[in-house]
Amino acid sequence: MTDPARPRITVVTCLRDEGPFVVEWLAHLRALGVDRVLAYSNDCRDGTEALLDALAPAGVVHVSQGDIRDTPGPAPQWRALSEAWDHETCAGADWLLHLDPDEWIALDGPGDLVSLIAEAGSVDAIVMPWRLFGSAGRLTPGTGLTPERFRRAAPVGLAYPALASFVKTLFRRDGPFEGFGIHRPRQGGVPRLVDDTLAPLDEFAAAPSRILLWRGGAAPAGRRVQLNHYSVRSIHEFLVKRGRGLPNHVGKPIDLTYWVERNFNQDECTMIDPQLDAVRAECAALRARPGVSEAEAACRDAHRAALEAVLATEEGAVLCGRLALAGGSVAPDARLGRALVGLRQRASR
Repeated sequence: MTDPARPRITVVTCLRDEGPFVVEWLAHLRALGVDRVLAYSNDCRDGTEALLDALAPAGVVHVSQGDIRDTPGPAPQWRALSEAWDHETCAGADWLLHLDPDEWIALDGPGDLVSLIAEAGSVDAIVMPWRLFGSAGRLTPGTGLTPERFRRAAPVGLAYPALASFVKTLFRRDGPFEGFGIHRPRQGGVPRLVDDTLAPLDEFAAAPSRILLWRGGAAPAGRRVQLNHYSVRSIHEFLVKRGRGLPNHVGKPIDLTYWVERNFNQDECTMIDPQLDAVRAECAALRARPGVSEAEAACRDAHRAALEAVLATEEGAVLCGRLALAGGSVAPDARLGRALVGLRQRASR
């Protein structure tokens, strides 16, 4: 029976050919107290849509956008977020969050998002910063949950590249907001925001266009939440992702530059480890549901075939080798990072 005092949390996501990662990602959200996932799919070829439909009894609401990537109009992710705001799944929620399937919420202290919300108190939103996780030197995917396979990350507070300071935002549906954004909701007023340490973010709240929580290389004390961003995974998984493209900037290539700007393996991060037993239990329960294991296996087969097709081309084979040669990126120290950010800002002006 649902506890009427417990906040209802809905996550909105946009997927294209993400099948091998859906079950574990959904399991981690369920273990954190997320009630519903509103999943928009587009241009899927790997069986993701069948898997999402099989997961409907586990709180997944699937909306297929069809084949829209080459049609006029906004990018698939923006179309999804525009529609999601008035969808009944979001309209009936207390708290909302937009995430991608390569973003995992890691908590230090609170057992779940309900506890985090209670600890934050009378706020409208909790800003959760990215932490970039690298490939851990893996050529092949290996086995296990994504957080088990990739445990090395960028230093906390990485100053450069600036994208390391991107955030996502868990926010109250009845707060001063007018719709979804990719990194933070569109504001109709100035909300009460807190950061990953649950400290007020008044200046950030008053600047609605800001999507970077940039600390110039300083590591925050008392971090309670972060978003583990597994944007590259192994080399083989990255090569398949490259063919899928990005849901927001569909013309932006996923290439060696993308790899170098995200493949940081300098620090071991175990912040999410206490959550993983619950994730494994949820995975087992999800795969026991009718049709789920079969649909997930079909997705894995499709990704293996996609990888074989990529590696059979000269371009794919060469890029595979270059990714291996590139290895892991080295984070600049705080002083150099700030200088590089300043250089980029001056050039853009």
